[in-house]
Amino acid sequence: MNGAAGEEFFLVFMRTDYTSPMSSEKNLKLINFFAFFAGSWFFIPILLPYCQDHIGVGYRELMFSEAIFAATCVLLDVPTGWVSDVWRRKNTLALGAAMVFVGEGILLFASSFWHLIFSQVLMGVGISLFNGTHTALLYDTLLSLGRTEEYRRREGKRQALTLYGIAVAGTIGGFVYDANPFLPIVFSMIAIAIVFAVSCAMREPERHCQIGAKTPIRDILKTFKYVLRGHEEVGLVILLAAVLFSSTKGISWTQQPYYLALGIPKAYYGVLMALGWGLGGASSHMAHLLDGKINNFRALFAAWGLAILVCLGAGSHLGSSGVVLLMFGGSCIYGATSPRVNEIINKSADSSRRATLLSTQTFSASVLFVPVCSLIGWVADKQGIQTAHFFIAAWLGVLGIGLFLLKRSHALRMLKF
Repeated sequence: MNGAAGEEFFLVFMRTDYTSPMSSEKNLKLINFFAFFAGSWFFIPILLPYCQDHIGVGYRELMFSEAIFAATCVLLDVPTGWVSDVWRRKNTLALGAAMVFVGEGILLFASSFWHLIFSQVLMGVGISLFNGTHTALLYDTLLSLGRTEEYRRREGKRQALTLYGIAVAGTIGGFVYDANPFLPIVFSMIAIAIVFAVSCAMREPERHCQIGAKTPIRDILKTFKYVLRGHEEVGLVILLAAVLFSSTKGISWTQQPYYLALGIPKAYYGVLMALGWGLGGASSHMAHLLDGKINNFRALFAAWGLAILVCLGAGSHLGSSGVVLLMFGGSCIYGATSPRVNEIINKSADSSRRATLLSTQTFSASVLFVPVCSLIGWVADKQGIQTAHFFIAAWLGVLGIGLFLLKRSHALRMLKF
């Protein structure tokens, strides 16, 4: 490529002009393809056995690496949301896919704990670029088409497809691991390459309000002020979601050591976890049917109570009942509540700050997941996986009481969006 051609490519890639509403129509299909393949992490159900057998690290070290992944998201989620707001959203998604691809490549050849950490950091950068951008792209596309009333249903479908992708990929990954332990990672790299191609094929929807080209730090600080001071009800929802989602993610990561404790063959890890992800996808897909029947605040606290009961049940008895409970406790609760949280945030912001606000919610969950993840690994290592479930239940109970008292002390009105 000569210098002139290279400069032309760079200018085309960097430009931030937008397409007409009609050309944005194809985004609705491409977003669904993106969601499915972005969720196709074939190696997730067998990551613990892979780390033990081929990298030489155990569950405690794996959970520490997940904490590093979460910490990367903590540092980058909101800044990358800002990048998405001022840059093309499709380019942000493509860059995220490239980072995940490189991270998975490092995991494929990892032979030490530090290789695992480096892989988690790069994948964390990629996921941070995804967070908030995909749902903001969907909302902006519908806004350009004058069809925002479809958002709740389509966002639920998008998240459902992600969970379906995890379910299908996880099932395959669990079975091919015994044949070749590296195949699940190779398949994941192929899936993320498809995500990159789909991102490049998307159309950038029209922005209805442009953010000023100022420094990200200044804009992020203004966003935090907007969320936590100017709109207390949105701030409370973000805090509730952060605690709940950090906990459901922790519950999901307790499944593999739970299966190990029960002596379940590794080939079935993918099937069991896929059932949970499939249920999560179904709950996300159908969650909009509850709209108007239960308000957002009560729905979040109902999910909160269910998560506590799941942990208490799994911790009280190590058996098949605990396996079933953990299927519901992770993906199912997340799938039912996440679209509702995203809708609240989307309705509270214009296009200029939508991705930043959504990333703020993800950022908050990542902040909390860092200590939670590390403590789950430590408790499981010292006291066993059942005690780790009691820890999650206690964490949810204490913070639930704290947030309820916070709500009352500030006299926040009931959330009715």
